[in-house]
Parts: sequence; C-alpha cells; structure tokens
Amino acid sequence: MNQYKVPEPRSPLPELTQLLTPGMLGFYTHVECTELFANRRDHDGALNVFTLLVAEERSNIEALPARFLTPKPIRIKSLNDWSFGLRRYTLQIDTLLPALTAVEAGEGWKLSGDNLEIGKLFPMPAQFVPPDNGSAVPWNKLLKNNFWSGSHLLEWTDHGKEVLMPFSADPRRLQELSVQVEKYIPLQLAAMSDRLGNLVVQLPVTVLMAEFQKLHDGNFQVEHAWHPKAIPRPLIAVCELEHDDILTGFASASLEDRITPLPMRAGRGLYRGFVWDERSSTLLVASGPGSFISTLSFNMSSPDPEPRIFSVKNPDGSWDPRRVGLTAFSNQSLVGDPQPDDNGGWTAKRMYTEHANRLAAERRFVQYRPAHGNGNACRRKALDDLRALIIAYGGKGAWLWDPYLSANDILETLFYCPYQGVDLRGLTTPKAGSGDEIRQTLDECQSNWRGLKLELRVQKGSTGWDFHDRFLIFPSGPDGAMAWSLGTSVNSVGTAHHILQKVDNAQLVMDAFTDLWELLSEPDHLIWKKP
Repeated sequence: MNQYKVPEPRSPLPELTQLLTPGMLGFYTHVECTELFANRRDHDGALNVFTLLVAEERSNIEALPARFLTPKPIRIKSLNDWSFGLRRYTLQIDTLLPALTAVEAGEGWKLSGDNLEIGKLFPMPAQFVPPDNGSAVPWNKLLKNNFWSGSHLLEWTDHGKEVLMPFSADPRRLQELSVQVEKYIPLQLAAMSDRLGNLVVQLPVTVLMAEFQKLHDGNFQVEHAWHPKAIPRPLIAVCELEHDDILTGFASASLEDRITPLPMRAGRGLYRGFVWDERSSTLLVASGPGSFISTLSFNMSSPDPEPRIFSVKNPDGSWDPRRVGLTAFSNQSLVGDPQPDDNGGWTAKRMYTEHANRLAAERRFVQYRPAHGNGNACRRKALDDLRALIIAYGGKGAWLWDPYLSANDILETLFYCPYQGVDLRGLTTPKAGSGDEIRQTLDECQSNWRGLKLELRVQKGSTGWDFHDRFLIFPSGPDGAMAWSLGTSVNSVGTAHHILQKVDNAQLVMDAFTDLWELLSEPDHLIWKKP
C-alpha cells in the first residue's frame, strides 16, 4: 500500500518574483520593514519576535534609514530580564528578493545591514487576506492598512519558537507586550500569538480597486477602476451568496465597463466577491463574508415626568432614598422586510434549534432542569458532562475554581482526568469545610495516586480576595485557554436549574485564577497536594 508523504516545503520566491512584476499587483518601489525584536540580559544580539515587510509605491525614491519607534526599550513586568524594541526602515524593492534568498539559504536576516537572529524558517503556502467586511479577519490585526482590495501574503514560519517559549508558558506576558507595542503601532500580536517568530511579506493589491454592490432588485454589480499606470487587461468578477451552508446565488462576468452587472436575483445570505486575472491566474480582489442592510428598526419613546421613588434599608436601620427615571411608552417601527428568511421564518427557527442542539452536544451551553423524580439522573448527567469536558480538553491540565469546592467534588471531577502527570488544581474557601476534613477525606479515599498531580489551595484571611463565580478552566486547550462557567458549585450541579456555558474570554479568566493562585503560595493556604 502506498504511503502518503508530506510534500517538502516549496519556496515562494518564484511566485514572489512574479507578483512583484510592475503592474501585476501594483507598482511597488520600496519595501517597508517593521521589526519587533527582543534582547535578553543573558544573550548577545537581538532576537526576532515578529517581522513584517510591506511592498509600497512611493514618490520619494530615496530609502529611509532605520529608526526606532519607541523613545526607549519596552519592558514588561513579567519578563524582567528582557527588553523589546520596534525598528522600521524603508529600502528599494529590489533589495527584498536577495534578502529572502539569504534567509532560505540559512544566512540569517540582514536586510537592514544588522543581523537579527531568527529561528529556522520554513516557507508556508501563499495566502490572500481580504479586508474586514462585517466580520473581522484575524490577519488584519497584524497587517498594514489592508482596507481596500486585499493583500497577498508570503510567510516564513519558525516551527520551534524555542527562544520565545516564555510567551507560550505564560500568555499574560504576550498580552502585556502587545499592549505596550500598540501604543506605538497597531500591531495586535496577542491576538495572533501563533505568528510569533515569523517573517511576513505583505503585497497590497493597488493595481485595481473594486466594490461589489447589491441592487434593490436583488441583483449585484461590481464597480472597478484601474491604477493610472496600469494597462487594463481581461478580468473576471465572481459573486456568490451563501445561507444555511448552501449557495443561494452565484454570478460571474467579464469586467469590461466601469460598472458590470452581476445578475442573479439572489436570495438571502452572506456574499463574497472576487476579481480574477485570467492572463496571470492571479487573484486581485477578494472580500470577506459580508451583508447589506435590508431592515431598519426604530424605537421611539418618551420619558415619564414622574420618577419611581423608593428607599433601601441600610445595615444601621436608616433608609437610603432612590429615584429611577421611567419611560412612558415605546413604539417600534420597521423599514424593510422583517422576515429572517424566504421560507416564512421557518428556516431561521430550524437553524436556531440546530445551533442550540450543537452547543449542547459540545457542552458549550447546557441547561439542567431537574424535574420531580429525575433529580438523581440530572445530577449524574451534570457530573458526566464535567468529566467529559475534562477528558476532551484536560490533556495539559484542568483547574476548578469554586468557593464550595470540597474533597468529594474533587474526587467526582478532577480524579477522572485520564492524563498522567498533568497540572490539576483546585481553589476553594473555608465555605467548603475545614482544611483538616478535606485533607482527611482525600487521604482516606483508597487511591493508588497513579499519574495524579493535584494541588488544592484555599483563599482565607486578608490574602488574595474572596470569590463567588465557579469555573472549570483548561490552561492549554486546542485553541489556547478554555473555560466554562458552571453556574453553580460542583456540589450542586444538576440538582437545581443552572447553565453550564463556555466562556468567550477564557484567557482573562485563566489570568485571574493564576493571579490569585500565586498570591496563595504560602504553606498556610495549601490544603492538599500530590505528589
């Protein structure tokens, strides 16, 4: 049987050579290089954190010397021995290919004349990044002014990222660095942490601008204009609509006049538009999924001149008066078609039901509604769901944050983690019972402790802060930090109505847990630890 072999990485330099041809994507004269680099106290030389090269057309043919974008090196509290710098310089476009050829030959990155230490780089397949169009495109958090037609992207990636491991060990460090960098340039590195150590070439399409428009009758049209230096050539415009995972509209046409109709009398959905250069087989324009406004809602209300007046009783028995302004009435007006789909709204209802079922199946949003007679079954299901999450995402650790977290709660959850030696943690308070009782219960649980690495700490006294919310946190899930809000304590999951819900800002929850955990490092906050 033939075995599949992963193809060797192919150099994008031949493709880059073609794309840099004057008039292909633009009329580039210069390349602007922005380098974010690091210096370590125990290391000589600058280390690449992220490098972005942008091809540009400039009227001034002179190159601009390197300059630092910060008045002094950037320092972050979480990496005391590190400092960071931002350097930018502009060179003639013909210097780009030799510098990249040297990188691929293992000779390092020396475009500025100074050596910037960079990891072992591997070329990635070329990419096209459209501008933000409704939903945000993650890459645009790193690219420069990708507002119009989009940009071709060629990237060399550092697979190992060994020198940058401190950032993956504690993502708060990257967040802190990103905040400092964004004071000087719009580089949201924390949002694209997978690009650390990489070198990126951005080729903005400036030879052509095109705009897709939806007409009142449901058809589309595209308006385009060439760069003044460009010689018009045959192009094809394509527009598609997608809704409910099906194509609800499609049209293509050759671009001959400034405005080209794209007849499709389409249904509903998000549209995407493309402009394709037939002669060179090159994408010149792409839009991210977008939509047009079809319905406007107006709310009109008038204030009630008389407020609601009441008082709240204070702990000392006195009364604190309160006043709340009221709205007399509200009138909603709709302009346009209020139907969410062309099937009388039934498709939207079915899609909502499917989405809710999918969230429940993935345990992203689960409601527990114990009814009379099924309380034990609901309790078992709730615990099974927590264990399923730990099995699915706890390969590198699982942390429970619960003010009532008891020994039995830990035995019912974290002890079910099947991964040997991973980081299991629990944070509780005296509300869960005395530390001696918890310790005794865990010690007497008749376990062989195989593969168990678990630590339970308690917040008490003036150290740290009291907490109320309950979370199950996975510090290193498939997509970084992940967290679920439990809606109730582990000791009562499934016994009364509550909601288990995945948290959007899991990294912030993890950071808050870590901050409190580190404050509780003294021995009197340790309840139990294995090994």
